[in-house]
Amino acid sequence: MSQQKPSKKAARRAATEAKRRKEKRKRYLMLGGMAVVVVGLIGFVVTRPEPVELEGLETFADLGGGHLQEGDPPPTYNSSPATSGPHAPSSTACGIYTEEIPDVVLVHNLEHGTVAVQYLPVLADASLTQIQEFAREKGTHILVAPRADLTHPVVVTGWTRMLKLDEANLAAIDAFYDRFAQRGPEVGVPCQFAIDQALG
Repeated sequence: MSQQKPSKKAARRAATEAKRRKEKRKRYLMLGGMAVVVVGLIGFVVTRPEPVELEGLETFADLGGGHLQEGDPPPTYNSSPATSGPHAPSSTACGIYTEEIPDVVLVHNLEHGTVAVQYLPVLADASLTQIQEFAREKGTHILVAPRADLTHPVVVTGWTRMLKLDEANLAAIDAFYDRFAQRGPEVGVPCQFAIDQALG
């Protein structure tokens, strides 16, 4: 017994219905995908760590740059440690020092976007080790050195910026670094971690 072929009208209706079902499925999938993205964004906003507030961050007037020539009088800076101004013709390598670095040299590094972490020589060994490890992990545009005339145990500087800390607060140092590293007036100058006097 032969089967009766469906009429063209019925075939068209079936095709239209199939197309409608396909589009409906597509819409559901799109809505489901969007819902997943929205839920993910909400979860990120709710669970992400709060940015560290740099309480006590100081900003100083930009004294410009310019290289000192032999015979020039020592520059007068508007902060201690210095955060901008005339400086030595050469910067120093980034890394960890066990000796003080003069402002005239350090300011050249800041101009290149280096962040300097200076500390009182009496800082506890455990705190100093934490700062040194932090600098090694960063690997670029960071310089750690002692300084005897600081008013706080740790002082972090970038170009025209300073943060004084009562302890080795790595979260604050990291937030400062993230905000100001490689942000000096001469961006793009490399300063890889190249010296580590703490390791001898």
